[in-house]
Amino acid sequence: MAPQNKHEFVIVRLSFVPYIHPHYPRISYQLRKYPPSGSIVPVRDWFEHVMMRERSNLPSDGHIRFCEWRILTGQLELFNINGYRYDKIMLILGEDSISWVYYQCLPIHPRIEGSAKFPISYCSCCLENQYLNIMDKIKEIVLGYPDAK
Repeated sequence: MAPQNKHEFVIVRLSFVPYIHPHYPRISYQLRKYPPSGSIVPVRDWFEHVMMRERSNLPSDGHIRFCEWRILTGQLELFNINGYRYDKIMLILGEDSISWVYYQCLPIHPRIEGSAKFPISYCSCCLENQYLNIMDKIKEIVLGYPDAK
């Protein structure tokens, strides 16, 4: 039997919920064979563009699965960027880069989109302990200077 190429994309969906304690987020984890594009309507175009770019780097005979983390938190500083407060953040941790988008259900502020390659190791099974480090690094990149909080 020939070896199979398997690739996993980790999707992190953060939502701001004011009544949840900042230090005790509600976190759920799910493995999927198919992308969650039906449940991400406000950013579906961004998601499909990122996945098209990521898939172009993979062999055509590879199998893809998606690991989805949903994190509900009351930690307001994660959602403040450049004077705007967003209520949702979505990350795609791909093969060699991390892509992100800050957005709101009602588009009153412009979305912040980006991607970068930076040296943060993560494990899709224990991301609940590491997502704050990833968010700190993304905020440094978005704001353009180190230690941006």
